[in-house]
Amino acid sequence: MARPRAKRNKDLPANLYRNGVSTWKYRHPITGAWHAMGADKAKAVAAARKLNDILTPTTDLVSVVMGEVTFGEFSQKFLSEKRRKDGRALAPNSIRTYTHSLNRCAEWNNKPLSSITLFMINKLLENLPASTSIETRSLLIQIFDLAISKGLVTENPAAQTIKRFRIKQRKRHTLEGLATIRDASPQWLKNAIDLAMLTTQRRIDIINMKWSDIKDGYLHVAQEKTTDDPEDEFELLEGAGYVRIKINDELQKVLDRCRDNVISPFIIHRVPKGKTKNKGQTKEHWTQLEAQYVSREFLKAIQKSGAYPELKGRQLPSFHEIRALSIHLHKKAGKSAQTLAGHATEKMTEMYASGHEIIWNDADIGIDLPFKNN
Repeated sequence: MARPRAKRNKDLPANLYRNGVSTWKYRHPITGAWHAMGADKAKAVAAARKLNDILTPTTDLVSVVMGEVTFGEFSQKFLSEKRRKDGRALAPNSIRTYTHSLNRCAEWNNKPLSSITLFMINKLLENLPASTSIETRSLLIQIFDLAISKGLVTENPAAQTIKRFRIKQRKRHTLEGLATIRDASPQWLKNAIDLAMLTTQRRIDIINMKWSDIKDGYLHVAQEKTTDDPEDEFELLEGAGYVRIKINDELQKVLDRCRDNVISPFIIHRVPKGKTKNKGQTKEHWTQLEAQYVSREFLKAIQKSGAYPELKGRQLPSFHEIRALSIHLHKKAGKSAQTLAGHATEKMTEMYASGHEIIWNDADIGIDLPFKNN
């Protein structure tokens, strides 16, 4: 609880204090920093009141009586109702990402939604790394857009912030580098690399592929989401795609290698070491691979192989970068990977046509695997 003011300071607005005998100082209500306000009391009082209006929005009994929703309540409601552009529910990975972003705003949970200011949001975003700041800003813009549509606020303070510039550190794969990594990988990871190279699909879509997705000579891929990587300039933010990939001889060879003595509904699978019964609640089957596990094992393969010795840390290309290399090789071979990758220029994919049927985009693989050892 704050210390009571001395009698001589009773007429002063909150956060304004004497600074010695004849000057004044203002205590920032959020940062706690002190700022000199000069010797003119009238000017110091006026400035303090104006600053208080900006930095400490009203959270008095009026908001309680009016039943104003808090940021925490509304953000959870937003998350529970959030859907992708094609109408499907969010994937578990997306929910985790949104939840992490909301956790960064936890100090606002008990504040009325309308009390969240541009200054507060800027302060939060400026203290985050560029990638995290961009991700959090995007989520806050969506939250306040929804709040505006429901008449709970009149403006979107998050949209008024300036998007941070991100310098991409991660490098692209070279064909030689990826071949070296592949040679050092366990068989399931080799299979995943080969599928990614031929189909251009994202990590999440590779590990979600099932044998039941193969019908009438096609591999059906209902893409999990628009992008697995916000740094990838190949991605378009227009919704998930539905791609039907024709199984040619090269893809069939990879699929044949994926079939082993392990009974699994997933094309890419592995037998985990030890019991995993209550581990990983999001797993549909005990042989299913999780996205983060794939990334960790891919990094181990890089380190084991000695590929890219000139790179370190975040510069090392990830599993996701296989997608960019595949698209590059398709272009080099004079083939378009646009439909295969799930990209479009006008409309990404028509999710529902008349009768609510999914419209699949047919795609052909345009390259053979460039690796010597299959």
